[in-house]
Amino acid sequence: MNVRRTVHLLLVLLVLVGLGSIRAAADTSPTGKQPRLEDFIAEPGSQQKFQPFMLHADYWQGLDQRAKLDSIVFVLENGARCAQVMNLDSTWAVDYTWLYPHSLFPPRWYDARGLIRTGDSLKLPDDANMKFTFGTMRIGVHAGSLGQATSEAYRHWPTVMPPELQGRLRLKLERARKALAGKPDTEPADSLMK
Repeated sequence: MNVRRTVHLLLVLLVLVGLGSIRAAADTSPTGKQPRLEDFIAEPGSQQKFQPFMLHADYWQGLDQRAKLDSIVFVLENGARCAQVMNLDSTWAVDYTWLYPHSLFPPRWYDARGLIRTGDSLKLPDDANMKFTFGTMRIGVHAGSLGQATSEAYRHWPTVMPPELQGRLRLKLERARKALAGKPDTEPADSLMK
């Protein structure tokens, strides 16, 4: 793997995100803000304030969806993040994220590291315009500290996307494809093949 090219591609992607050239498709928050790729490829160990979309996971496991999370998010790696659950002792929420690029890549779900690695191997141009759909699974882990929560997050790390999450993302992906094709959400799915 060409590390220099990967770093260069990563920096270009971050610049493009800042310029608004990369847009996430059909994954909007109630405020209408789009997720940013940089949120998923932030340096492990860094902290960030919650973006509005981070409050909404596509699939929850072992945690009540009404749980209130701290506004500080700790970045793990590969798009995974964790935050302490408020009003519950020793409970942390861990988010694992996948991205589905709608162009330039083979059509499948990637984690952030896999996406960068694939982009590097495909020798994509630095000014490539990409659109993504994001999918997130949130699990609850019990830990007394950030270090323990991180260890638990790595212990539970999914090697593949769970079938339950794939099922929930099917409709989201269909809506994204319709939006990108300029079709209304009521358009039948098979019309996208034409």
